[in-house]
Parts: sequence; structure tokens; C-alpha cells
Amino acid sequence: MKKPVQSFNFFYTFFRPLVEFTTRCHYHRLIVKGRSNIPTDGSFIFAPCHQNALMEPLAVLCSTPRPVVFLARADIFNNPTVASILNFLKIMPVYRIRDGKENLGKNAEIFDRSKSVLLDGVPFCLMAEGRHNDKHQLLPLVKGMFRIAGETQKALGDKPLYIVPTGIDYDEYERPFSNLIVNIGKPIPVKPFMETYEENEPLALNQMRDALQAGLFEQMHDIRSREYYSELNALCNACNKSVRKEDGLRNTAWNRFQVRRRIAQRLDKMVADGCEKAAPIVHLGKEYQRVCAELKFNEKLPGEHWNLALLCLSTILLGALVVATVWKPALLLLLMCYPIILLPTHLIPKKIIKDPQFRSSVNYGIRFGISILYTIVMAVVVGISNGFWWGVLAFDTAFVMGFLSGDLVTWVRGTYDNWRYRFAQLFHRSQTDYLDQIIREVSSSMKA
Repeated sequence: MKKPVQSFNFFYTFFRPLVEFTTRCHYHRLIVKGRSNIPTDGSFIFAPCHQNALMEPLAVLCSTPRPVVFLARADIFNNPTVASILNFLKIMPVYRIRDGKENLGKNAEIFDRSKSVLLDGVPFCLMAEGRHNDKHQLLPLVKGMFRIAGETQKALGDKPLYIVPTGIDYDEYERPFSNLIVNIGKPIPVKPFMETYEENEPLALNQMRDALQAGLFEQMHDIRSREYYSELNALCNACNKSVRKEDGLRNTAWNRFQVRRRIAQRLDKMVADGCEKAAPIVHLGKEYQRVCAELKFNEKLPGEHWNLALLCLSTILLGALVVATVWKPALLLLLMCYPIILLPTHLIPKKIIKDPQFRSSVNYGIRFGISILYTIVMAVVVGISNGFWWGVLAFDTAFVMGFLSGDLVTWVRGTYDNWRYRFAQLFHRSQTDYLDQIIREVSSSMKA
């Protein structure tokens, strides 16, 4: 008899810390807020927003020490090897209409298995949107989660079941060494909906959906405007530094996320209310995007560029590191132990993966496989040629460099990008001045 997916698995428990470590190394900063909101007095369902395929389950795993069971779209289980890996990771398939009407009946078994997970007190995770997108924007929620929640609460009786809204935010969707925010909200108890559920199930499902939607809005960077999404998103990045400065906030990944949320809310309100300033602001957003595209700038760069003193200091330190490496070639051992820092692996999925939301997941898989294989081979080679403890040192150095790689890559990339900005100020002064003017005008409009 096949063991339930939630059963204890020694190899899962053994390898999970490695998966969590490499997930954290994939990002510059992986920040989890709201862990105190995870229920301790009953079963619960994590309900994250869904913007980056398999990276959301990894983000949830890094948010709790307990094993978590997931549901994922059934079409990724078509390959038997991939299906075996997903089953090992405690991921079950869920079928959609696009998978064929004949397969929808299989969801009854999947929902029963999902209910048994919760009845056993194991955390469960389901993406309530049912599909992913590459925008900071919540999609309409599907009702499968709420049916599972209602049936499970009936079986639990007086024991509580919760739905936990979980905002997940990416600085960059595809490039490694960006920032990832996991923002866990207040749990929503299912019991208050059960009286309505018994009398009018569709109404109760809608009520649960509305409660979760409101909870997710509070935990994520959500731009409501569909028509002007790209313009407003660009301005959320452009004006971030000026708003942080006004509010006296330090330049951290968490503060940038919070400020992006606030800017989006202000701009969305202007657009929704038909404010007379909305049309000029949208126009400025288009202009900002146009000039950034002409100069080949990331939209964050004009607002977040470093001052000249910091840029010169960074350049001196980087130059000193290069000189030290040339002077003492033994320092190259650090990069030799973890060369993947230098490999642009994020470019590989662009050539072979059509769905952009799967590219980061494939890139993570490539980096994970290469890193583990190379680390083992490097440790064995160094150990055989120099002795056992040198092999141990090489093995450990790879993990240290993996931990530091986000800071190193961000430093080098930031130095390069900021010199590009400084050269643009010299040779394209009118355009960089125009970008500064846009940032000032939009920031001023939001204050008034």
C-alpha cells in the first residue's frame, strides 16, 4: 500500500536543510516576516500569492521548520522522472479544465488526500490563484482551496482550521541574487464560516474567498490597475528612494518592499478615483520607461544610484580584491570551490523555457545540481591530492562562498551598473536629468 504523502521520510528530512540552504543562496536576501502568525493551536493551509512557479513552495519551506505538503498543476507531472521528484518533495497534482475534462474526476481523490494531510495536523499549501503570473498583482482566487477547507473543518469538528494569507514578493523574477520577501499574515479561522457552509455552500466559499483576498492584499505588493500596471510599477521603483528618505527609512529589502506597497496604493487610488493628476503621472511613467529602455537601465537604477563617494570606495575595494587575487593566486581557491557565482545560468532557461515563470525554477535546479556535483568533485580531488583535511576545507569553503555569493554578486553588479549610470550622466545628460525630473514630479504629486 502506498504511504500517505505526509508520512515521515528519512531522506526528505535529511536533504531538506540542504534545499533550504541553497534556496537562501539563490537570493541575495530571503526575508521572512510574520512567523508568529503561523497557528499553533490547529491545522492550517498556507495560501501564498503565485508569481514564480516552484519558487513559492521553496519560499514556504524556508518559512517553517515543519514539513509542508503542496498541490501543483498536474501537467508538470507528465514526465515520470519529474513526477517522482515532485512526489519526494511532498507535492501532489491538481487537475484543471485545460488538463482535460476526463481528468477532473481525479481531483476528488486528491482533495481526499489533501483533507487527510490536514487531519493529521501537517501544514498544507495551495496557491489560491490557481495559476501564476509575472506581475505584482493578485489574480482572481479559485474555490478549490475553500472546498478542501470546508470539508476538513467539518471532519475536525471543534478543532480549529486556519487559512494563512502569505504574500511573496520578488525584486526580480528571473535573475538570481535578487531579494525575496515572505510576508505571513494573520490566520483566517474557517469555523466562523461553517454555519453558512452547512446552509449555503457557494455563499460560504465566496465569503472565505473574499476574506483571503483581503488578507493577501495586506501582505503583498499589489498593483490593482491592469491598464497602467507597467507604468505604475516603474514609478514604484523610481520613487522608492525619495519616499524612504522622506519617511526616514534605511535602505533595506524589507523597507523597499513596504514603500513599493505604499506607492502602489497611492497611485492606484489616484487612477481609480479619476484624480486630475492621474493622467500626467501615467504619462510620466511611460516617459520614465522609455528613457530607461533607451539607456538600457534597470528601472530601479535612476532612483537608487549610489553617490560618487560610495561608488569610488566600492571600486577601490573591488580593485584591491582583484590585485590580491593576482598577487596571491591561492585566493582563487575560494572561487574555484564555488565557481557558479561567475556563471550566468539564468540565461540558459531563456533559450529553452517558454513560460517565463518557470525560468527561475529551472535556473535554481541547474544551480543546485551543478553546485552539489562540483562541490563533491572538488572536495575529492583536493582531498586526494593534498590530504583529507584539505578536502574537508574545500568542501566547507564552497558552502561559505555559497552563503556570501549574494553579497559578492550584488556588490560587483552594483558597481558596474552605477558606473554605467555615471557615464550616462556625462554623455546623455539631458536624458538622466529628465529621469531625475520625473522622479521629483511624481514624488511631489503623491505628497500633495
